[in-house]
Amino acid sequence: MKNIIKNINNNKIKLIGLLTILILFWIILYFIPEIFISLFNTLLGNFILLLSTILVVSYNVKYGLIMGIIFIVIFRFIQLLKIKENFEWNKETENDFLITQNTLNRDIIFDINTIKNQASQEQVEYFNKNGKWYWSQNTQKLYKEAIDKNKFIRNYNEDSMNYAMTIYNETAILRILSYQTKEGQMLLNGILVNDSSSKKLKELPNGFGAFGYNSGLTKDKTKDIIKCNMEKENGAFLERIQFTGKDGIYGAQTEKISPIDYNELESIIPGFKFFNNPCNPCGAINASPDYSCPFEIKLNNETQSPFISSIWQNLWNIQI
Repeated sequence: MKNIIKNINNNKIKLIGLLTILILFWIILYFIPEIFISLFNTLLGNFILLLSTILVVSYNVKYGLIMGIIFIVIFRFIQLLKIKENFEWNKETENDFLITQNTLNRDIIFDINTIKNQASQEQVEYFNKNGKWYWSQNTQKLYKEAIDKNKFIRNYNEDSMNYAMTIYNETAILRILSYQTKEGQMLLNGILVNDSSSKKLKELPNGFGAFGYNSGLTKDKTKDIIKCNMEKENGAFLERIQFTGKDGIYGAQTEKISPIDYNELESIIPGFKFFNNPCNPCGAINASPDYSCPFEIKLNNETQSPFISSIWQNLWNIQI
């Protein structure tokens, strides 16, 4: 009987102790939220939390694990709030942005919801103050390199960049630049590979010539196309398009489309190689891009290295 009463008293003491700790956290969060938030947003604060958890575990493993789980949940919750805050504009900032763009680029239509997913409150405030988006020095360098290589744009790269900075935020321009490279073109428009069947198609009768193919005006339908299917907003996947000839009634081109496993890419596409482990490269062109699948691809007319374009080295955070 005494042991039961003792256990009840011990549980009450533990419950009171836990309630006291929670009340203490609440008081700190209410009156001095900066201190509480700094525990989860700074290296020193994370070290204090980790050390506290280890000390509690040394006395009681169960309570230590519970405490650690609580800290992890709070840490994740704060990070999610931080991400949400970064990409939420207040109404005044949004109105200022639209007014500024209506002055600078009256003939351009801006999708405000898309831009909100690309630029933070701090970034749009910079734009409203300076009349152009902030680009890092590395982004400016990549843009100038792309302009110098462009066969159709012949104006001074500094002037071109200053104009582009009034339209495109940094996230948007990096994505646009990436689409102009061999990696981006492969993901968007696909790359030709040998027909998976033994039977080769005869696209045109004798005498029609090959100008359409050589000029790029006509697709070479004797080969298959490997590309990303972007029907799902954030679920792009690889597919293979095989042209199967003409139908017997109207002579329309027929084709067979089938999904392919990214693990097969290195054996299917000549000159293709994953930089690390096999992964889905199509994540890079999702609405919310995932730049965690670096790869190399060497084209037939490419003789120099590196095989990875500089813009993709930047997005994938790799150096060659």
